Amino acid sequence: MKRFSVLILFVLMITFLFAGEITVWFEYEGFDQFEDIVKSFEKENPGITVKVIRQQKISSKLFTVFRGDGDIPDIVLVKNDEIGKLTDAGLLENIDALKDRYEKSFIKGSFDAFKIEKHIVKDGKSISKEVHYYGIPFYFDTQVLFYHYKTFYDSGFPLEYGHTFEDLLFASYAVEEKTKGKTLGLAWGANSPYWFPPFQWAFGKENLMENGRIIIDDDNTYNAISFIFTTVAGGSAHLIERQGLVSGFKKGKIAAMFFGTFMIPDFIKSGIEFKILPLPYIKEAGNYMTPVLDYKGFSVIKGKLNNDVEKFLEYISKKESQITFCKDLYKFPSSKSAFDELKEKDEYFKVAYMSAERGKVLPNSAYFKSKYWQGIRTMMTLILKQKDEMDDSIIEKTQRFMDEK
Repeated sequence: MKRFSVLILFVLMITFLFAGEITVWFEYEGFDQFEDIVKSFEKENPGITVKVIRQQKISSKLFTVFRGDGDIPDIVLVKNDEIGKLTDAGLLENIDALKDRYEKSFIKGSFDAFKIEKHIVKDGKSISKEVHYYGIPFYFDTQVLFYHYKTFYDSGFPLEYGHTFEDLLFASYAVEEKTKGKTLGLAWGANSPYWFPPFQWAFGKENLMENGRIIIDDDNTYNAISFIFTTVAGGSAHLIERQGLVSGFKKGKIAAMFFGTFMIPDFIKSGIEFKILPLPYIKEAGNYMTPVLDYKGFSVIKGKLNNDVEKFLEYISKKESQITFCKDLYKFPSSKSAFDELKEKDEYFKVAYMSAERGKVLPNSAYFKSKYWQGIRTMMTLILKQKDEMDDSIIEKTQRFMDEK
């Protein structure tokens, strides 16, 4: 009996000594769903405890904690465009080996959202580059067309059977005629830097950054700007800021709008009848509008990558975990098998999958985020204030701003 007690005590001591604790900082919606995943993980891995802390503005908080020598987490949930400044500060561990291990089971290109390329530039040209990955993609939001299908049907131009951008403008004009202007046909945040890349890419822009520069005075970008200007300044569509779009769409005063999929749960809860479609083909561009894929993923703090952390990252990347998190939130999983299952059961997931196949991620360098977002919003706001003719000098001034260091 005494030997048995000693054995039990020994086992408990070993368990205690080798028990691991992982601290995760979590931001954005889905906290409850994520805690459900954590509980399942702990049941399957009784030697590991996961402490989830709801944290606002994780990137900023990390800088504060490191400067103040505070309690550092092991894993953080971050938006992919935060990766640049965090890696510049040396706060994140590269997960290249995990990327190689998991990539085949993920949506194609999803790891690119967390890729950092460091270029060696000589005489204005990149002569070599170093590539590393700093996050496990978890889910993404994307951009689609939201529309009140009954409104278009009543106007004689249902959108269910596909459309080009030009068809959409014609149908929107019919809505405004039918309602005598009480309902706007098509609107979006046309001065938003979040909505500018889909037009740049549609008009043939390949890379939003080239050799460390943000170039917006090229022909492809100029054609995109001209198209947006003609569409909005000519009255075929409407520039409305975010809050006005949401309010107007809920009240039925806007028949169709380009917006992010993150609003799907709110619109469902509001009880409005709506559908979504992928972003349309633009005849003038000869290409589809290309949606931005806005990824959230888990990054590992420098020095914190160990076996327990790897086990947890593997667990939350599984099909079952991602379905648990995504299905009710209408977030779109990075796991391909999870997405394949969800898109067979729900039209919103089906449309989002079509968007993902055409979508791209934005550059995640700190320089891009600091310059592009401010420059594009200012430029497009000024351009769309023009009435008769687009002022090209605004583009030239914006390019000079982009080039300032």
